[in-house]
Amino acid sequence: MIFVPFFSIGFPLLGHRLEPVQAVEVGLLTEIFGFMSSTSAFWRAGLIDFRIAGFALIFAVPAAVFGAYSAHSLPGYWLLVGVGVGLVLFAFLLIRETSEDGASHIGGDSGTRLSAHTDSQGRTYRYHRQNDGWRAAAAATGGVFQGLVGFSAGEMSTVEQVLRGIPVRLAAGNAHLIIAAASISAGATYLRIDASTGSMIPWNILAATVPAVLIGGQIASILAGRMPQATLKLVLSCFLALVGVISFYRASLAPQLHWPGWVVLIILAMVVAALIWLLLKRRHNACAHPASGCCPNTSA
Repeated sequence: MIFVPFFSIGFPLLGHRLEPVQAVEVGLLTEIFGFMSSTSAFWRAGLIDFRIAGFALIFAVPAAVFGAYSAHSLPGYWLLVGVGVGLVLFAFLLIRETSEDGASHIGGDSGTRLSAHTDSQGRTYRYHRQNDGWRAAAAATGGVFQGLVGFSAGEMSTVEQVLRGIPVRLAAGNAHLIIAAASISAGATYLRIDASTGSMIPWNILAATVPAVLIGGQIASILAGRMPQATLKLVLSCFLALVGVISFYRASLAPQLHWPGWVVLIILAMVVAALIWLLLKRRHNACAHPASGCCPNTSA
């Protein structure tokens, strides 16, 4: 999520300007190596449910190819606005889900049989798999945006899974495989288009980013396996909100929109205020249940 905004926003500040399509291309090609590395690590850790990930890939991969072709003809700034709205909304849904005991999940249980999955450390996760229309729609939508703007397949998949009761460690592992496959299909499409149009890819940038993400991908699975799941949800929620605001900022740079800077600042302030309110609400709800251990024991 960070690479594409960084290449399109951070690089100009450093004196290196990339065209929007180039930023997406470099981000996608970097993701391919990074998520192939992290996917292998999650696989070794036993944190991938291949029946969930395989079902999502049926819809995410062709959608990513469609998005990559569409990126050369559709106005990307309005798509970035849509991505920003979706990511911020998903961030709030995740925080609300962590702050409410027994929160309902979209789609219900649908009468599916309870599945069990054991990771390499012997931890067993029980959940309803629910490979249905909700999952297909989330994978297809995320795949389209993956091809268009360089991210969203993993974010959409992770949020959809967590909100429907999939343990967050497994949801992260499944999403890594989905991102890797969607990025490969979208990246191959971009390379094919560049070959036919004569466009140049900044390979020197990839030479610097690829080794970094190969190492970072291995570290990711270690952290995901050791951090508490509630903490992972909060980290993911704040990260989604941050990237959502970045997407709004990227869209505001388009001359067709003419958004003044204070509009983006107001959006950022509203997102931060809402996140703080939800986090405080979560802490209040946790402290209302002494068994959670969040507050000091005040009993006699």
